[in-house]
Amino acid sequence: MSQWTDNWRDFVRETSYKRHLKDEALSNDQFWRSFEVYDLVLQHSGYPGEILQKISSFIPPGSTLLDIGAGTGAFAIPLSGKTKRTIAIDPSHYHLEILSEKAAREGLTNMTLIEKEWSAVSPSEVSGVDYSLAAYSLFDEDIERFLQKMLDVSKKGIFIVFRAEDESADTLSDFAYGKRTSTDYSCLCHILKDMGHNFKVMLFKREYLLPLDLVYKQFRFCRREPKELADYLQAAGRLQEKGDKTWAKFSARDALLYMIR
Repeated sequence: MSQWTDNWRDFVRETSYKRHLKDEALSNDQFWRSFEVYDLVLQHSGYPGEILQKISSFIPPGSTLLDIGAGTGAFAIPLSGKTKRTIAIDPSHYHLEILSEKAAREGLTNMTLIEKEWSAVSPSEVSGVDYSLAAYSLFDEDIERFLQKMLDVSKKGIFIVFRAEDESADTLSDFAYGKRTSTDYSCLCHILKDMGHNFKVMLFKREYLLPLDLVYKQFRFCRREPKELADYLQAAGRLQEKGDKTWAKFSARDALLYMIR
């Protein structure tokens, strides 16, 4: 293992949502059912925004797409409007139910849903894929195996979306959970380079307001009380009143790593 794969493994074990699954003795499905406002948070955050448009520009109509960790369909639903077939993989039955309901409302009949972890999916289940996508879903300690499997099954291109940290990175998470192991897209770039692949990178910034009640739900497993979170945000000048709600200011950067063959 390299320093980069070690860093990624430590991040998955200590910091990612997989840590919550272990500490709270939850399944993937239970975790996401406890965060029923996930889609609402995404709507307020402006995600996936420009990244979706950029990925869509690379995928010709009539292509086949594999979405690993598809969640409730932030990418899979809009991209299926132009694909011949979309395979959406996710370990949460709850999320796939929501995705299926969205697909039905949109009149999409070209989607195949697979309720599994990516590591449990056989090559025969995803044969004939042109493009593969993994957006904030690479939480596997064996990241090289995860990435190599994407590379092996994708004939024309691979897209990876993950966070891009900078000197102005949000400190609310550190306050809520304590200082923890962290990493960003650059770690994935190094791992891919060690595997012999040079991916191109594009960075995107989002600034948004999130209702304070949704902030509390997003940090539902943290060691702080809601009032402590509110006081921290207030002291940082990040709270504002709008309508009948209190809103918190957030800023995020996302990285798109891609390789077109």
